[in-house]
Amino acid sequence: MGQQIIPTASNVDSVPRYKFMFAPLSWVLAHTSRCLEIAKELRARGHEVVFLGEDPDHPRSKLSLVREEGFRIVPSKEPYQPYGWDRFEKYGFLISGWDLLRLRNWVPLQEIIEGQVRAIERERPHVIIGDASVSASTAAYIAGIPAAGIMNGYASHFLTSSCLYHPALLAYDGIHLAPIRRRAFNTFAKKPVNALRLLRSIPLVSPDLEGLYENPSYFPHYHTVGPIFAEHPSPLPEWYGELDDEKTNVYITMGSTGFLDAFLRRTYDAFSQLPYRFIVTTANQVTEETARMAPANFCLCAYAPGSKLLEKCSAMIFHGGNGSMYQALAAGVPMLALPSHQEQGLITNFAVDRGYCIRMHARWFRTNALIKNLRELIDNPKYREAAQRYSNAVQTTNGAANAADLFERIARDAKPAGHALV
Repeated sequence: MGQQIIPTASNVDSVPRYKFMFAPLSWVLAHTSRCLEIAKELRARGHEVVFLGEDPDHPRSKLSLVREEGFRIVPSKEPYQPYGWDRFEKYGFLISGWDLLRLRNWVPLQEIIEGQVRAIERERPHVIIGDASVSASTAAYIAGIPAAGIMNGYASHFLTSSCLYHPALLAYDGIHLAPIRRRAFNTFAKKPVNALRLLRSIPLVSPDLEGLYENPSYFPHYHTVGPIFAEHPSPLPEWYGELDDEKTNVYITMGSTGFLDAFLRRTYDAFSQLPYRFIVTTANQVTEETARMAPANFCLCAYAPGSKLLEKCSAMIFHGGNGSMYQALAAGVPMLALPSHQEQGLITNFAVDRGYCIRMHARWFRTNALIKNLRELIDNPKYREAAQRYSNAVQTTNGAANAADLFERIARDAKPAGHALV
């Protein structure tokens, strides 16, 4: 596909303008918001940007944020992540294994791939960029356009040969996923390629701080660009002015993949006895009944600018999400993590090793131990000092701009996904 050249206003020079297509897992705030930040940077440079997604009107979809920023959403099937997540939250880890064997209930892979290919054929983007997408690179290969991915450095280790799960992953892919993809390849008369080899062949962006995670040498086209985290476009809550009194403030957030409702119900009584104020952004993950039960020392709202809240806080309790971690590091705030799944657990292991975090189990913590750890986090200055060591680098590294630079180069080079594999 050739470059689209649009004359500049001066009509003296010509500047290439590209069309970028983002395919995030739009049910998850982190995957959607960092695509959105890069998209805004690309749009500011004069490029056209569209998003693939299923249902921006669904109450749990984060595509509403994309629409609010004025980006066009191209309808396309995607995994129904709420199905898998709700069952995992209710029944635990073992049910996830069963659900991975019954993908048709929530991940109709062939339909997703073929829908993305047809969207590419209609929209004719120069590049498609997937974030937690199970299919973007495959769709790009079939359609014959370049592809890129967004994947944190720590997450890539799940796909490397040194990971304990690697043999199981290869078996699962070969037995369960490859036949589904093969049907999609046959639909478009395209020679099948191995999905992991295809992923390794495309440029991948890690929205992380250089040196925080070990670079994944298994992926030869990896680029660490710096943190990409977004503020929710919401006003400061009405109680924000109260945070400047002498009371110690603790920020609680579980993003869109934490057990916030259950956590609040378990801790309300004990936290109500502490000399702290607890600030909670619910991201609509809390029932109205749970919100009404909040003690007097709790302030709740659905969304708020996290960086502004953290400026007033001495600690953060969170789910181990990467974006929330970087917001806290930018403010120099130590954190207590309750990771709900393995990826978040890996993030918090790094955080604990670097001295700015204490980790507990999301389901099986004891409330008295939680309070003890929270007090340690607030009273012992070593945790805040460790977080502050990263503050300047997080604040000054423009991950969205660095990612946009890379994606422009990919569009300019115009090398189709998997070109070296066939």
